[in-house]
Amino acid sequence: MSRESAEAKGRRYLTEGRLQVLEFGPGVIRATCRGDGAVHRLGWWHGRWGCSCPAGTFGRQCAHLVALRLVAVEPTFAAAGAWRAAAGRRDSVA
Repeated sequence: MSRESAEAKGRRYLTEGRLQVLEFGPGVIRATCRGDGAVHRLGWWHGRWGCSCPAGTFGRQCAHLVALRLVAVEPTFAAAGAWRAAAGRRDSVA
């Protein structure tokens, strides 16, 4: 039996409802994902994707990040400005 790829496992986690997005805003995405053995913290912060699982800690693409990246895109300053405008805020992005 072959081992499930990170991409396939991430899609499975998403369809099984294991991903919970906690915060989505300018410059930050926070989520949790219930893996096969534990719940991991993951998201976009400090300008990069990260996950608390062993694979994510070493900068590799893990199944948890695959699941999150299927529903979220890398935040940009332009996206943050659009988000603020949609929220009715008048403060600047800088």
